[in-house]
Amino acid sequence: MAVDLEQMMLLLQKRYNCLKKIDELTDELCHAFARHDEVSASLLLDMRAEEIAELDASTGRVWDLARPGGNEAVEVRRLMREDPFTASEKESWEENKIFEVRRKTVLLIRQIQDKDRRMNLSAGGEKSYYRKKQENNT
Repeated sequence: MAVDLEQMMLLLQKRYNCLKKIDELTDELCHAFARHDEVSASLLLDMRAEEIAELDASTGRVWDLARPGGNEAVEVRRLMREDPFTASEKESWEENKIFEVRRKTVLLIRQIQDKDRRMNLSAGGEKSYYRKKQENNT
């Protein structure tokens, strides 16, 4: 039995959509911090946590596709671990779409991480996790 590539593609797209929502909530959170609006910031953090939980659930469902073991597990691992930026063009439209979504996902995660870092430095000042990390690296 082969991996259901269409199902995997849809699950990865769902993960990407969760990340898009997290990105939007992160933007709103940055604005709330800039306004010193603690009530909105708290609500946005809760909403972001819910999206992160959904992201984790979606990721789990992708890995569930490997549960039957054998070739399915090998195929899911390959599709999830192969570098999406160096993956060669595949014969399957679904595989190409999987790598396309994974490339977009990696770029979006980097963007969210950068926003989080800047927000933490701004909000945390000298107590910021990233400020302490920078000091330890120098």
